[in-house]
Amino acid sequence: MPPIIFTDDDFHGLDHQQDDPMVITVEIENYVVKKVFIDQGSSVDILYWATYQKLQLPDTAMVPFDKPIYGFSGEQVSTRGYIDLHTVFREGTQTKTIPIRFLIVDAPTSYNILLGRPSLNTLGVVVSTPHLAMKFSSPSGDILTIHYDQRLARECYMASLRPQLPIQQTNHIERPLGSDITLSGEDLDPRVGRDVRLEPVEETSPLELPNGHSINLGTGLNSDERAIITPILTNNTDLFAWSAADLPGVDPLVASHKLSIYKEARYVSQKKRKLGEERRLAAKVEADKLLNVGFIEEAQYTTWLSNVVLVNKANGKWRMCVDYTDINKACPRDAYTLPNIDRLVDGAAGNKVLSFLDAYSGYNQIPMAVSDMHKIAFITDDANYFYRIMPFGLKNAGATYQWLMDKVCSHLMEQCVEMYVDDMVVKSPSHHQHAEDLSAVFSALRQYNLHLNPDKCVFGVDRGKFLGFMLT
Repeated sequence: MPPIIFTDDDFHGLDHQQDDPMVITVEIENYVVKKVFIDQGSSVDILYWATYQKLQLPDTAMVPFDKPIYGFSGEQVSTRGYIDLHTVFREGTQTKTIPIRFLIVDAPTSYNILLGRPSLNTLGVVVSTPHLAMKFSSPSGDILTIHYDQRLARECYMASLRPQLPIQQTNHIERPLGSDITLSGEDLDPRVGRDVRLEPVEETSPLELPNGHSINLGTGLNSDERAIITPILTNNTDLFAWSAADLPGVDPLVASHKLSIYKEARYVSQKKRKLGEERRLAAKVEADKLLNVGFIEEAQYTTWLSNVVLVNKANGKWRMCVDYTDINKACPRDAYTLPNIDRLVDGAAGNKVLSFLDAYSGYNQIPMAVSDMHKIAFITDDANYFYRIMPFGLKNAGATYQWLMDKVCSHLMEQCVEMYVDDMVVKSPSHHQHAEDLSAVFSALRQYNLHLNPDKCVFGVDRGKFLGFMLT
């Protein structure tokens, strides 16, 4: 076999000053597959599930395999199975075909396939990143050169920097079929009954939406001003949740709540406390509601285990909370900075039009990290359960929510939005501008699958309380 060497002539890219990823094209099952990432650091070859489906491969062709793989920072990625496929590498009319065992992974990515060391070693390839090329011997003994697509590589890289959001398709908390138990925001939000941090001062009037429900508009709007704002609200009816079953949930690849427990911390399994008959029955009712909307799941084996606490609501009903005192002590405080309240209030003041938005039980729209779900298990008479979503009461839940909201509205902060955790004010100097600002906020919320509480939202007012301060 002749020696493999690289010269300046091997560079076919557009820009010599580059650190671009290695992206090529291959042929599989009579398909030309672009966006194939060459990753010499990977110990496996990966075929992404979306690509698998586009290749029209039958599910029966895949061998089930559920062992996870791990990224460079230790993150765990689930696999669906594996499949052996003959893969063609082509230079002009010359080709080399090798069998590759692909692990099938269902994950968001800007690539179709990732080729790691197993396939590269089988191919006998030598890679040169400065030349954006790789070389290997053909069956006839010639040296074949595959050139990387620099433009496509940069497109893939830029796409990988953006959050991968399965818009309108995620429903990570499924409601079981046949369930007719509804869970309202008051069942979930322990702030209900306390001093509210967000409220309009002027009176409101209902605006009927296409689905038969209504939301609140300020009565100070004249007919022209109302006509400017109303279309934006009716066109975004689906962003309002009328019960917990309407919450699709944030995609866990975008945000999930993780527990950072001190390594030296010991598990604490609290001894079951007696609740009394009335509280016991109330806990059973609340647990059934949570179970029916898919917010909790029965825990089979527990390490950390906490008791429930029943608290009387202002309306005389019971609210179920969980005593996470022990696990909170075992977690360091998240240093993520919350916004300065004085700055938020100053930023929101002095605008002609305001809308007050509140997420529907915002914490519960964020999933728990799968690896930590069993650590927040709690006791009831019927069974032990754990939350699949981020519950109230965890030490750093507020920081996680603030981080997500900062991410959601990073491009709108201080321009037309001020927010503190799940309290949000949209501010504008005119009603026409307010319609545009609401549209931008709704678009950001939609992208992340966040939903609003129609009972706590008010649109188009000129004053109101925000974080205990009066805005005018």
